[in-house]
Amino acid sequence: MFRTYWDWAGRSADTDRQWVLHQCYKEYWDGYAPHARRLATRWAEAGSTWAVHEAHEALEVAREELLHYQAFAGIYDRLRRPGEAPLDPVRLREIGNWAENEDLRALRASHREEHGAVGLRAQWFTEGGYATLYREGAALAGRGGLDDAIAAMCGPVYEDELDHMLSGIAGLAESDLDPADWDRLIAMTTAQCRLRIRMRDAQFGHPVSSARLDALVAGKGEPMPFDWARVA
Repeated sequence: MFRTYWDWAGRSADTDRQWVLHQCYKEYWDGYAPHARRLATRWAEAGSTWAVHEAHEALEVAREELLHYQAFAGIYDRLRRPGEAPLDPVRLREIGNWAENEDLRALRASHREEHGAVGLRAQWFTEGGYATLYREGAALAGRGGLDDAIAAMCGPVYEDELDHMLSGIAGLAESDLDPADWDRLIAMTTAQCRLRIRMRDAQFGHPVSSARLDALVAGKGEPMPFDWARVA
């Protein structure tokens, strides 16, 4: 999908501005803000009994998400219309979200509410969509102009987001999930990934044909090889 967008005839400064705006929203309100809230809540509940390494890990994820937001906001600054104010979190919350992203957020919330830790594990597993946006963004290096700026920003973000996604996998083999839990986990991750595909297509202005989009949602796309070397 992202490769299609970079060379799409419908790509313009307006579509670039729109997808970057949406990504700023995701990095701040779907990324940094929930982690910051969980950090504050966990600390208030556990106090000094919370292991230092757990606090450090949670703080590091929140810090990385905030840096990602700042990086995308820097790209947005290059695309702002004359006289348009820079982004801030309050304004971003008003103008940055979109229907398909809200659908995904609602599904994840229902999974967490209905299935507890297994629902949260499904959300962790699908975070970032295997960092595909950042990997493909980094591959723009050498094309010049805005594409080089996107590539320079996406490279470091790719490494962070891949680690975030792997946190959803870590420990699964040693977990106490029973067969029914595994079935629920598979069903939830599949449902979330299907909505992620539609969310990204809408974010980027629908560069993919409806037939191709339906095929991707149905799981008929070519799977991305898993980077076992990177995981090791």
